[in-house]
Amino acid sequence: MTVIREKVVSTASTTEQAIREAAIQLISKGGYESMSLRQLAALAGVNTGTLYLYYQGKKELLVSLVLDYLEALLFAWQNTRPRHAGADAELQAFVAFHVRYHLLKKEEGVLGNMELRSLEDDDLETVKQARHAYLREIQNILERGIIQGLFDCNEPKLLAHILFNMLTHVCSWYRPSGPLSIDEIIAQYSQLSLRMTGYSTHPRATV
Repeated sequence: MTVIREKVVSTASTTEQAIREAAIQLISKGGYESMSLRQLAALAGVNTGTLYLYYQGKKELLVSLVLDYLEALLFAWQNTRPRHAGADAELQAFVAFHVRYHLLKKEEGVLGNMELRSLEDDDLETVKQARHAYLREIQNILERGIIQGLFDCNEPKLLAHILFNMLTHVCSWYRPSGPLSIDEIIAQYSQLSLRMTGYSTHPRATV
């Protein structure tokens, strides 16, 4: 199992941060498998030997970056989500947060979701647990909506995964020069997400 999470990214040295930023750039553009340590060192402005002062190899670095993405995502949402709002309003707030976050941090979003295929065994399980914590936030919204009679959804856990994948995919196709602004994209996704929940403005009676 790769040794991970021993270092706090926010207090990382300037050199380590340069390595991480270079890795994010290279992996998001060409993929993890195509990134060589020589490329990474060159882009980060260090020699190859310096990389091993911070990470045992590419795999440890990848796991650290993916976990950092998921933890930062969860932390940002928990500090953004509205309090004491109906599930419909909270779902719309979540859609706005998630889409905007990934359009402003496209490279992290691509790395954090497309490179799970490069992980194995214990590393993959660790990442899945971190991902589950965020997915549970979506599922909680859906379950509250069902209780409030706003959503008609038989499989909130499954729908949480579907919404996550649908909303995250925006970072792979969005272009600033495209016909829709970020706000317009958020509005479209908000309407689609509500329809997927079976949303009704007239709360249903719940048992």
